[in-house]
Amino acid sequence: MTKMPIVNVDGCLKDISKNYFDDIEGYSIMALVVKKDMTVRATKPKINRDEPITGKAAYVWRMVCFMVSPKQPHQCMPVSADSYLPAFYENGKWNYNLAREMAKTLRPIENAIIDNIDKSQWHGVMRWSKLI
Repeated sequence: MTKMPIVNVDGCLKDISKNYFDDIEGYSIMALVVKKDMTVRATKPKINRDEPITGKAAYVWRMVCFMVSPKQPHQCMPVSADSYLPAFYENGKWNYNLAREMAKTLRPIENAIIDNIDKSQWHGVMRWSKLI
């Protein structure tokens, strides 16, 4: 069984504090994506619609897994990942533009996690590079 990639957590925390506007939220999202053994979770964090951070963590997890996971299902295009984001109007309708803006704000966390994984563990990147 192939293990999920190992994250250099210290480097990740430094990158988040340097590039993300809210250190506490950034660290909390990272803690939901990276397990205590410093590997990326193999399964999506559970989403609780009453806690918006869980949807943001699920989105970040999906984007990270697309790039680095050794599991082939994770390497499929993450076309529905936006639906994990807490981007709803008060009337309950999903707002695509709000989701896209929220996704852009989360990119520094994605990059902090991915950039702190050894490139030899970027399984998704390696698989997709064979197609080009």
